[in-house]
Amino acid sequence: MENQPVNIFLINSDNSESGTLQTLPENHNLQIISDSDTLKLTGVLSGNEKVLLISESSIEKVLGCLPNDTNKRKAIEVLKDKYCFRELVKDAHYQIKKVALDELTNLNIDRKSVVKPLKGCFGTAVKIVDSNTDMRDVYETIIAELARNGSMFGDAVLSTKDFIVEDFIDGEEYAVDMFYNSEGAACIVNIYHHPLPKHEEYLHMIYYSSRGVHEAVYQKAKTFFNQLNKQLQVTDFAMHSEFKMCGDALVPIEINCMRYGGMGLGNLVYHSFNVDPYYYFLEGIEPDWQNIFKDIPYDYRFVYFIAYNAAGKDKLTHYPVVEKLRGKFTNIKLERLFDYQKQLAFGVYCLQENEENLNELLNIDFDDYFLPA
Repeated sequence: MENQPVNIFLINSDNSESGTLQTLPENHNLQIISDSDTLKLTGVLSGNEKVLLISESSIEKVLGCLPNDTNKRKAIEVLKDKYCFRELVKDAHYQIKKVALDELTNLNIDRKSVVKPLKGCFGTAVKIVDSNTDMRDVYETIIAELARNGSMFGDAVLSTKDFIVEDFIDGEEYAVDMFYNSEGAACIVNIYHHPLPKHEEYLHMIYYSSRGVHEAVYQKAKTFFNQLNKQLQVTDFAMHSEFKMCGDALVPIEINCMRYGGMGLGNLVYHSFNVDPYYYFLEGIEPDWQNIFKDIPYDYRFVYFIAYNAAGKDKLTHYPVVEKLRGKFTNIKLERLFDYQKQLAFGVYCLQENEENLNELLNIDFDDYFLPA
């Protein structure tokens, strides 16, 4: 293609979560730069280069280097603010309001709702509440989570004072990685189901892709993204989006700009189907999904598994028993371990599982996998 960039620039930072770099495809067109290299960052953001973030922690510096009054900048500012995003896509019956953290204990909750930071990451301080919930307990739990995870993210990523309360949307959770190409058309490179674990402390433990998941979501997601870009008007712009399936409707929950799924989730498609999502972004084309899935059985589940640190044990005095965890898996396609003392998890895995064992994995409590040092 004429006048197309020859590289994908991955923006890294000292606060990036482990997982993405450790699971990257072997793609020689990937060039990693630091978000502290302001001169280079400004250069790639001001031109026609294709840029992806490794972590939400870089978004503040990206906004500082993006030219003013560009569609990309406007899209980031709207989509990152959960209240503005919800106003953009909500229907007339949906309720949402902003509140200060200190106001949570005085809220009158009369329906099932979700409390979450105005800007957030990794499920930190996201709580489901209803009329029977003790909001004092919720407040204290949120304070503890912000103290535990807040040091990993800046204010541009995780709000510590500003929250929203919105209607709970019932249904199964899904996530989609995609990009708009140079013509503004939506190209989907990853679709996964996000079943909820037994222990909410490990909210993002499991995502999986399958032929059935793809067929259930693909066309609905494609329609949504193409309609959304009539408002955003962006090109060469990647996004990781979360949805719930309510009946036949795919309802958007949130969108994270300029990146694929965090902690390496966006690389699951490569280790499962040999689909390099960075290559397709560079070329501005979508994978041939019909051909990719034609020989894959419906009962195969390709899983991205995040091995969390134990919620109830001090990581300074306990260590993860990796061998015990490995014994829970059916087929390990990739294992990457990292320094759990500096991260929120001690490793990530790409797995191939059957449905029965996948359901068993959802019951894991990582307290059972940490022993005294």
